[in-house]
Amino acid sequence: MILYINRHIKSLYLPPADAAETRKPKRDGYALSDAQILQLLEALPEGDSHDRWRFAIQLCAVYGLRPEELRYLRIKDGPIGPELWTIYRKSKGGKKGERTDPRRLNALLVKDSDGTPSDWNLQGRLQIGEQLPPLGQQGNAGDALGTYLKRKAIWQQLRQDADHAGEVLKPYTFRHRYAKASHAAGLPIANIAQAMGHTIEVHLSSYACFTPDATADLYAQVNAVK
Repeated sequence: MILYINRHIKSLYLPPADAAETRKPKRDGYALSDAQILQLLEALPEGDSHDRWRFAIQLCAVYGLRPEELRYLRIKDGPIGPELWTIYRKSKGGKKGERTDPRRLNALLVKDSDGTPSDWNLQGRLQIGEQLPPLGQQGNAGDALGTYLKRKAIWQQLRQDADHAGEVLKPYTFRHRYAKASHAAGLPIANIAQAMGHTIEVHLSSYACFTPDATADLYAQVNAVK
């Protein structure tokens, strides 16, 4: 019966054969390079409020934090000394109300042009009570960070770089940097996902653009001089 009805639908009620897909394609998140992060930090004004935001950016870049996790940083006693943790529990979605687990944070230091790691003593500064900037209402830390950054000329310049690459620059760019640099260092995907506080499946879904390109590696091997 359904087939019979479908055969008799008038053509004026059917979508055109060449109808374009209306869904807007998703652009990859732009990962700032270490050099760009250092450029950004250097360009920020001096003063207490700017220093607090500089501290927040350093934390997000070095530990791959979601901006919201800045509220939930804690120092815990570990087997060999103090450890930096986030106790933020992000919703996994769905109807079961499941959330991510608290996790220990693992630093991936930003390097300068000579490859020298920039050790900003972030954990020590938290331990002595250095203050972070106001992050707005619960759940809106990303918006607060974005509002601060979008008013800076250096951020607009970096946004142009992202647009040129066909990607989008957002406050999560520092977390993207952590993912990209972790893959570039050859760390296993399972460990990167654990360090970032999500499953392997979520990692591959959200950060696939930063995973090694096996096809490119194979062609590079073919072209290598033996």
